[in-house]
Amino acid sequence: MKGILVIGHGSRSEKAREEFGLVVNMIEKKVDCPVMGAHMELHTPDIPTALEMMLEKNPQLTEIKAVPLFLFEGIHIREDIPEILAEMKEKHPNVTFKFARPIGAEEMLADILIKRAEEL
Repeated sequence: MKGILVIGHGSRSEKAREEFGLVVNMIEKKVDCPVMGAHMELHTPDIPTALEMMLEKNPQLTEIKAVPLFLFEGIHIREDIPEILAEMKEKHPNVTFKFARPIGAEEMLADILIKRAEEL
């Protein structure tokens, strides 16, 4: 069985945390697998805690796809998150951890920004 871990940067802002949770819930409604959100920093659960919670709740998981809710590649995407996932792989050798690329330069992103500009 596969699961999805949505990784956000984390924020002290309650509004930002609420919106992150809304995105995680939207994904959960669209897929037929366990979904959980985690934060790189500044809020809980952090990535290791969220992964442990997922595996405890769904012991049949054999693959977890970590999907960053980050726009572009930075140090967290290049180094920090892959290191955390490697540590989790050592702890859970029977689980495959895959890491998706960040959102990046996507046409939909340009469309969203144009829409926001038109709202002004």
